[in-house]
Amino acid sequence: FPSHDNHLDGGLSPKELAMVAAPPGVGKSLFLVNQGARSLLEGKNVLYVSLEMSEDKIGNRFDSVLTLVKNSKLREPEGQLKLHQRLEIIREKTQGRLIIKEFPTGSANVNTIRALLTQLSLHKNFKPDLVIVDYLELLRPNRIIESEYMAQQRIAEELRGLASEHEILLWTATQTNRQAKKVPIITDAELGDSYGKIRPADFVISLNQSQEEYDKGQMRVYVMKARDSKQHYLIPVSIDYTTLKMEEPEHEEAQPAN
Repeated sequence: FPSHDNHLDGGLSPKELAMVAAPPGVGKSLFLVNQGARSLLEGKNVLYVSLEMSEDKIGNRFDSVLTLVKNSKLREPEGQLKLHQRLEIIREKTQGRLIIKEFPTGSANVNTIRALLTQLSLHKNFKPDLVIVDYLELLRPNRIIESEYMAQQRIAEELRGLASEHEILLWTATQTNRQAKKVPIITDAELGDSYGKIRPADFVISLNQSQEEYDKGQMRVYVMKARDSKQHYLIPVSIDYTTLKMEEPEHEEAQPAN
């Protein structure tokens, strides 16, 4: 999103933690795939850690976003041909590599991801520039914490520490409370008792969408938190639900939230 990049002096940096917040079903995972696809096109190495969806499903989403082949057509012969042709063109233009790793829901913690990074470095000569963890609430804290909201804050702190330790940018997603579906703009108030989970983050956005916007393939992205940068503004986003691509329409200006 160019508007975000402008306010961030070019974008986010290694050692930072970024989060996208939204209610279930609004598009957190879709946003994360688009974030990863953009980084790949910029020549970055991307590790996508999925704690909910299968590696195949995440891979299909990347294929659609990168090649603009309709997701529903990927398995058809014509779609397969277009996919392979366009992926070859992309490979010629970028050196970025993608690895997708699936863990069973609730089985992984930050130490699991830390071990995976070591394994990939030793055995596949792969060091990611961007790590995507989909999503925060499906991780376990490294040590047992009885309070759920304190556990979420601890997981966020551990992810921030991992980003700093390995000099990577780390994106994750987080759930809002039920009230988020009733408000026009999701702010930190819709995180409820789990507000502490965004404290360690450097950049936090929320995805906002009414039924009318969904029908039109539109969404509003609200910058909830930005360390040392502009925050509390909205940008419009378009979504093509056939190719799953999200982008900021050209010539749009970021608007302050009312």
